[in-house]
Amino acid sequence: MELRWWVLIAAGLLCLAVGVAAAWLTPVERVARRLRPLAHVNRLTRLPEFARVQRIYLITMAATAGLLLIVFLSAIVAAARPVQLASANDGYDAAHPRDVMLCVGQPITDPTTADFLNYYAEQAKSFTNEQVGVTSTSLRVMPMTRDNVFIEQRLRYFASMAQIQQQIDTRRDVPLEERLELAGGVEEFGRTVNYVDYATSLEDVLALCLSGFPDLDKASDHRRQLVYLGYSRLRSAEDTRPALFSADQVQGMAQRGGVQINAISRADVAETSEEGNDDLRALAEATGGRFTLYNPAGTAGGTSQVLSASLDEITDNSPAAASLGVSEDTPRYFDRPQFPLAVAVIAAALLSVALVVLRR
Repeated sequence: MELRWWVLIAAGLLCLAVGVAAAWLTPVERVARRLRPLAHVNRLTRLPEFARVQRIYLITMAATAGLLLIVFLSAIVAAARPVQLASANDGYDAAHPRDVMLCVGQPITDPTTADFLNYYAEQAKSFTNEQVGVTSTSLRVMPMTRDNVFIEQRLRYFASMAQIQQQIDTRRDVPLEERLELAGGVEEFGRTVNYVDYATSLEDVLALCLSGFPDLDKASDHRRQLVYLGYSRLRSAEDTRPALFSADQVQGMAQRGGVQINAISRADVAETSEEGNDDLRALAEATGGRFTLYNPAGTAGGTSQVLSASLDEITDNSPAAASLGVSEDTPRYFDRPQFPLAVAVIAAALLSVALVVLRR
């Protein structure tokens, strides 16, 4: 433990020394009074009872003085602001919280989407200062928020859509309420809009997800992560309609905002494109992220172990803070006044008891 303001310790000790010297050297004015003379006083002072009372008195006075000294020293130590060097993650996470945008490039009814959302819903239980947002191919489903309870509830809600759809696909008896809930969830998560002169591209979806970070054009102390899950091709190869963004533009947006792009591309669907995978891999490598090809093996409602391993790797590879001069090796300190304050409180409580005993 270190102290931020050593000058307060020096000033406090100086005041203590001056007070002790003044009390020791200043003459005490004695009260003039007539005392009744006693015979054979030396015999009284040699009695065991008198010696015991005198010993108790000295011990009580010494204990009282010691407790007063402890209270005083604890107070000036707490006033000097004790600090402690942060560990690898302690303090750094608080000073540079992580912002995560979940970018979903596939239907909400896909079981893999449920696995993906359930993973972060479980992670939200242990979040301290993280922010999470969700973006689909056409909507900002959930803006950035650090409300852990809300994050978990919304992600669980959207993850449940895949299980309802699976029950319908297997011709199970699904209540009308759940069918209506599925329709509402699909509508909330994304809407299909067909344009004559435009077709959504993978780069457009990534740009939409990037725009969900607050003040994207400015460097931030927050560590920003984008995690994409979905198809690597969102339009047919024969579609000649123009898109809004190119891969270079998306990379520029990410680098200006200090966003790390991570991608988990589906390898088991027809919407898989080698060119799209190459673009995703290049974006991930350029921003310090991870790229993974994923072939799902789980079911809706249960997080796949393979997907969890990939997401764990992304979480462990969180980016460094974008602000200049800050890295995980930069020493960081945080206040630790608990110990001196606890000592002061305990000593004050004992002192109050000692004064009662001394008075008696």
